[in-house]
This record gives sequence, C-alpha cells and structure tokens, in this order.
Amino acid sequence: MSSELSPQYILWLSILATAGLAIMWAVFWFAIIRRQESVRDVLLSPAFFRTVTVMGVIAATVVLSLAGRLADNIAGTMLSGIVGYVLGRTLGETQ
Repeated sequence: MSSELSPQYILWLSILATAGLAIMWAVFWFAIIRRQESVRDVLLSPAFFRTVTVMGVIAATVVLSLAGRLADNIAGTMLSGIVGYVLGRTLGETQ
C-alpha cells in the first residue's frame, strides 16, 4: 500500500534533509576549530571523503524513498550496502 506524496511535501523533505546536513556540517567544523586541528589535514583525509559521500547518499536515498521516487527494495539495498561498507571499513581499520 503506497501513497504518493505531494510535490510540496517532497520539497519540505528536501529542505529538511538539507537543513539537517547543514547543521551537522556546522557542528563538525565547530568541533574541528575547537580542537585546533588542521583544516587542511581534515580536508585531505580519505576518511573525510568517505564520510561526505556516505552522508550524501544516505540523505538522497531517504528523501527519494520517502518521496516515492525509489522502490522500497532499492532503497533498502542502497542503505544496507552503505552500512556494510561503513562497517567493513571500520573493522578493516581496527585490525
């Protein structure tokens, strides 16, 4: 049982996702500055690019799924793939 969302609701979902990402970025950069870490080192870190990519894909997948533009099985596959990737990278780095 699937119901289509109105274009206005989809717009608000997109704005909410964008605002959430913006708040997370503000907190992230506040923490970097507060800890007096090198911004250059953070930006050149491979972990930084992985994190940015994962955040973007998750936000896009959730918004598209809630908007009914992605089938549930595709959204689930994408999100489970991201979880597997992140957990695999985490386990690989701790060994």
